[in-house]
Amino acid sequence: MGLKVPRLLVEFILLGPEDDRRQLQDSPILGDVWVEFARQPQKRLEVLITPHREQAAAETANALNKLVPGGREEKDRTNIAYLQGIVAARLTFDELIRFVLPMTFWWSESRIADAMKDYLTNADTLFGELIETRREAENWLGDGSLAAVQDFETRRRFSVLTALLLWAAGQPENSEIERRTPKDQARAVVDAMRGKERAIVEALTNLFPEGLPPRLDMPFVWTVSLNRRATPALSRSVPAVKADAARTLFTVNCSQIVWAVIDSGVDARHYAFRGTTKDAKTGTVTSRVKRSFDFTNIREIVTLDNLDPERRDKRLATLLNKKLKKPPSTAKADEYLRLLAEGANEGRSTSWQLVEPFVELDTDDILNRPKTNHGTHVAGILAASRKGAEEANKAVPDASVRLEVPDWADGMCPDINIYDFRVLAPSLKETEFAIMATLQFIRYVNDRYSFMTIHGANLSLSIPHDVRNFACGRTPVCNECERLVNSGVVVVAAAGNRGYQNFETAEGVFEGYAAFSVTDPGNADGVITVGATHRFWPHTYGVSFFSSRGPTGDGRLKPDLVAPGERIRAPLPGNTWGDLDGTSMAAPHVSGAAAMLMARYSELVGQPRRIKDILCQSATDLGREKSFQGNGMLDVLRAFQSI
Repeated sequence: MGLKVPRLLVEFILLGPEDDRRQLQDSPILGDVWVEFARQPQKRLEVLITPHREQAAAETANALNKLVPGGREEKDRTNIAYLQGIVAARLTFDELIRFVLPMTFWWSESRIADAMKDYLTNADTLFGELIETRREAENWLGDGSLAAVQDFETRRRFSVLTALLLWAAGQPENSEIERRTPKDQARAVVDAMRGKERAIVEALTNLFPEGLPPRLDMPFVWTVSLNRRATPALSRSVPAVKADAARTLFTVNCSQIVWAVIDSGVDARHYAFRGTTKDAKTGTVTSRVKRSFDFTNIREIVTLDNLDPERRDKRLATLLNKKLKKPPSTAKADEYLRLLAEGANEGRSTSWQLVEPFVELDTDDILNRPKTNHGTHVAGILAASRKGAEEANKAVPDASVRLEVPDWADGMCPDINIYDFRVLAPSLKETEFAIMATLQFIRYVNDRYSFMTIHGANLSLSIPHDVRNFACGRTPVCNECERLVNSGVVVVAAAGNRGYQNFETAEGVFEGYAAFSVTDPGNADGVITVGATHRFWPHTYGVSFFSSRGPTGDGRLKPDLVAPGERIRAPLPGNTWGDLDGTSMAAPHVSGAAAMLMARYSELVGQPRRIKDILCQSATDLGREKSFQGNGMLDVLRAFQSI
């Protein structure tokens, strides 16, 4: 693992001491990348590379693929892949500095390249700055003195920290410091630096044995960020938002509406999702989960690594091991991967028709039942129907083995159709790239048929936003959500469950409510962002304690509204039911409301911003702060009456 460098020391070197620090750093390597490489200096990290505005993602990916050697073993592969506007790669820290940094606009425009050249030809310069930085850190960590701290120039900050992390990767692990306070962790690393300054300097100067690469007239890279992880953020909740009354009074039929549930997977075999039509071949009742796609392995499908026949062959065994709906033969699968890689190498956009056979699952196969509850529960709040279980029970004379049919079993839209998109794997994985691929695939599906096949998307997901990396609402996943909204698709996202947090200070740990805690993709402007409230007494209890608070970091009103999110009963995999909590449960209530509006008023199809406006303006004021409740609690009946 190498010597772990604590975040406190990283921020001291990169930004300055706490009492006299810059708020932003200048390098294209964003703060979360620095911190994660400091925590795991030997590891390959999943990063997202934003191309320079004058370069296509394909050109950037191909340029990087030609430069970075990677390795033959799976653990050493760079796995470079791209989508519209973004490139993903698995890189070590030295690869990031050697190959990616010289491709950046910052390198070509700033004086950092000249400074690095100076360090390579005169290591004593960097040696002196490293000694000075260590002394300043010792003073600050000792008595907190700032007297000795000089102005930190960008090139000094960058070069000293780069040298430290390169050196740390080759040192023994120091996991025992994690049990210490943040300042004690920093002191331990500073102590380890003493007397090793020359070795630290050489870790950087030896990185370019043949000298620095020439500056590019046309840089490829704008920024480098982490490929972030997303986490999952019916009882009487449907009557609470008056959806049952709206269905009755306005005769709403959602059978022509299709909603994407982007989550951990939906159990299509659950009786709550049974439809009313029978399969012409088998005679069995079909599921309203019309299609299911697994995007958790999208990188393995679109990576430029597949130009290598040997690597393709190894990947095929994994990709074809799933229960696919229309599995291609091994020869065809190899051809598809080769064509995808060759297309990427030639700078063409992703051929989704070649991706589709690798990601579409057989919804009838029990082996495709999701391993976790979250996605099925979310889909059930939106689409559960008691009719499926009731029909099945008629054929079972023994009451003891009949299916459970709880009261209020109908979801928001008991006749809506679902597209299941799986982006959350049972194990922790970097998922932002997979989410973006899914959003682009939805646009492809709608464009392919020249009409709105998928009307909306529910993202009960939470990705914390680091304010020093991107402007709020301008992260890669937020930008992709905006593109989907602009294409005419309603996008509903959970606000996140970070409204009440633990905070660690020098005086210890304390708990409290957290403003500005809305997570991505809920920070995207065009998305309908949903907080949580109580399912029975929303006026009494107001906004749930865990529900993320607004406003956004750049001052916009979020969440947009709230809906029930506490102890919500809905289907779980395996024909069972259960209660879950969170803004993840609140979001599908709003997805259902949006679907009902489109089902009743077809002119609203393809008008996501108009639908958002209707739902927000008709919400019921709970008497709480706007930054807590947004425009208020979802009121479906009032939304219908307002049109």
